[in-house]
Amino acid sequence: MSIEKSPHDWFFKTIFSKEENTERFLKGFLPNLYKIIKPNSLKLLPTEKQSVKREKFFLDLSFECKLNTKSPNNNAILYFVFEHKSYPDKRTPSQIAYYKASIMEEDEKNNRLYTPVIPIVFYHGSKDWNIPKSIPDLKPYPPNTRLLIHSLDYILVDLNKISSKRIVKEFYDDICLLSAILTLKNIFKDFNDLKPILRNLLVAETKDCIYIIINYIALAKKDLKTVENILEEVGGKEKMMTLTEKWRMEGLQQGIEEGIKKQLKDDIKEAIEIKFGEVMEDINTKIESIKSVEVLKNIYRTVIKVSTLEELKNYINNL
Repeated sequence: MSIEKSPHDWFFKTIFSKEENTERFLKGFLPNLYKIIKPNSLKLLPTEKQSVKREKFFLDLSFECKLNTKSPNNNAILYFVFEHKSYPDKRTPSQIAYYKASIMEEDEKNNRLYTPVIPIVFYHGSKDWNIPKSIPDLKPYPPNTRLLIHSLDYILVDLNKISSKRIVKEFYDDICLLSAILTLKNIFKDFNDLKPILRNLLVAETKDCIYIIINYIALAKKDLKTVENILEEVGGKEKMMTLTEKWRMEGLQQGIEEGIKKQLKDDIKEAIEIKFGEVMEDINTKIESIKSVEVLKNIYRTVIKVSTLEELKNYINNL
């Protein structure tokens, strides 16, 4: 997965591919569901799936776990399928149905009973989630037919509906997981909402964790300079210089800057294609030659404002 192209997905998978983080997530946000799980039994599964009817595809995250049962001979298992969304995606119901059907195909291929699958959608976008959670609405149908009608349910965890106070209460003893979840919750808000998160990370000196979160914030916001200014403001100039020096030594700073440029260039070309139907070769060449993040941001704004492709060409050629 490309961190530059999909920073939200990359960050979600980096954090929750750790079984202990996902178990804490289930315990904190879905306590009734967590009760049926045997503690410390979550096992991350390969996300690549092969359907007999389609080509390969990847689940966001998939886990196997044992049931919390008193019977020592009971090895019953179930699967959790996590689908991460940073915007309301109307394809979510069909994606989940496809994932479940593909897991059923695997069970059939291996001559085993169907494994129960619990789909969970983790959402942290800026807009309200307006995607149906049950398909179809079964109320109009006679009760004796409802069991025969295709139905789809998934569990929605919407960070917009969960208060920061509750998140802190649930994860106060794990500064990395707490900071990661709060970052996901606030990533589409103003930089000021991210300051307390970075301040707490710097105070706790969680080195590995802070680099992951900083990379994510810088790429998602497309603004490394502001992130550096905030780090200096909340952590002091000396600590900021230490972090910057480490980035330089590890090549992270240059990598983040190049990632931001690459994403901006991709966004510009996508916007041009959507608005004007094509990205002409001379425009593409000019965009690829630009080194400044600010200039790329201005081009993106101009694409939105201009009425014709000729206006856009004149603006880019005059840079």
